[in-house]
Amino acid sequence: MKDFMMMPKGFMGLPSEEEFLTVAENKANFLIAVKDWHYGPEEPSNDPKANPEFYDSLAEAMQCDAKDARRKHCSNCGYYDNSLMTQVRIERIPMAGYDTGYGYRGHCKKLNFICNDMRVCQAWEDEEEEEY
Repeated sequence: MKDFMMMPKGFMGLPSEEEFLTVAENKANFLIAVKDWHYGPEEPSNDPKANPEFYDSLAEAMQCDAKDARRKHCSNCGYYDNSLMTQVRIERIPMAGYDTGYGYRGHCKKLNFICNDMRVCQAWEDEEEEEY
């Protein structure tokens, strides 16, 4: 029988050898997100006046105004995945200094790293709306 991780009641478990992001990949991809994709801010805040330099710079990079840049967060990006099974996988990646106190963690499917819902990067894209 395969070795399974501890799972919430009602789940069969996720094989521990299932492929997912490694700690080393996460760190490398995080650094790329910061350097090349304008990931931040370093200390996110819900204060609408916080981090003006970051949002002005992001707005310029994204060709929008700073008010629109502030509305964008990892949590409302189409690449953000914080589904239950993804959360289970994320638990394999230890919390890093940039994770602590800055919202919930999710997986960025585009840049393949653990992001935080209060941050944003230049790769941000609106979620595609489902047609009914």
